[in-house]
Amino acid sequence: MHEENERADEISAEHPAPQSYGALGDRVTGILEAAEQAAAEIREEASKLAADLEREALVEAERLKQQLTADARNLRDEAEGYARDMRLAVEAYAKQHRRQAEEEARSIVAEAEKQSATMRQAAEQTMRQVEVDVRRRQEELRAEVRMLEHRKRDTLERLREIAAAVQDVLPSEDSLVRDLEPQQTRR
Repeated sequence: MHEENERADEISAEHPAPQSYGALGDRVTGILEAAEQAAAEIREEASKLAADLEREALVEAERLKQQLTADARNLRDEAEGYARDMRLAVEAYAKQHRRQAEEEARSIVAEAEKQSATMRQAAEQTMRQVEVDVRRRQEELRAEVRMLEHRKRDTLERLREIAAAVQDVLPSEDSLVRDLEPQQTRR
């Protein structure tokens, strides 16, 4: 606006105040031509300014695009790093948990084997003791059988002796039959 005022003053200085109406038309024409020229210069300057602003906007847009792309790339890299770290942590946890489970299983198996060995030893000891007891009892029974057989032989021998003594004391069969017959028939 300031430039327009200066331009109008220049035009006024070049053209002194008109003396007549004809000169007034020339003066108005000069003012209009100067205004058109100023408008053309303003348009040209505005076009240059718009082109400069458009270039700057394109440069800024490209810079923002690259920055946002870089930010997105960084975020993706961070996310991948986080996912990798989480995966490694989960794998480490699983590995540790598996190792603990294996150790616990080995401990349980070792304890079971120890108990099994103890039970097997106790069973073997019991079996040996039973075998010893059975052998001892068999020997006792054999000794008792031998003693009973010896007693049986002694008893049979005594019975035979008694039977022989009884036989000697008893009358003969004929005398026995006679003794047992009723007295009436004996007469």
